[in-house]
Amino acid sequence: MSCAGEHPTTRMCLLELEGMSGPGGRLQGARVMDYGAGSGVLALAALKLGAARAVGTDVDPLAVRSARRNAELNGYNEDALCVLQCGQSLKDAEPVQQAKGNAYGNPPQFDIVCANILRGPLFELAPRLLSYARPGSTLVLSGLLVEQVPEVMGAYAAHVSNVQVRNDGPWACVTALRLA
Repeated sequence: MSCAGEHPTTRMCLLELEGMSGPGGRLQGARVMDYGAGSGVLALAALKLGAARAVGTDVDPLAVRSARRNAELNGYNEDALCVLQCGQSLKDAEPVQQAKGNAYGNPPQFDIVCANILRGPLFELAPRLLSYARPGSTLVLSGLLVEQVPEVMGAYAAHVSNVQVRNDGPWACVTALRLA
């Protein structure tokens, strides 16, 4: 089993977040969504790199517990990093409405939306992921192979600009800006 950040898709997402950090960077004071958070590594990295708040979601209750524990071990309370269990499809309830005090708006929107999941969920959940991205925000999508990028981006194309693809061997990470 790999440690956090060892898989190429996680590494690429971390590099994208790091590239948005620093004085005046997009990550400074941002609200971040980590959809499919797993252990919470992307949300935690975003906070450590300057984000103000983060929400993580995952379908696996063990992953949710793990991400909450990792937040605690890193000194973040639920106000800084809220981790929620979500369903696997758009038919399931929208998870972020459960966030404490609903500090993310109605509908909830974020400055940066990360989803390091698989091709199928990235494609199927495009409406939800796009709804989380406020106009002008950054989407970071990974967990897919280079040859899967055109299919997945077809679900996002009408709603994004400045699409950039990074690859690490056969794996890809796509960043894009959400159109108004």
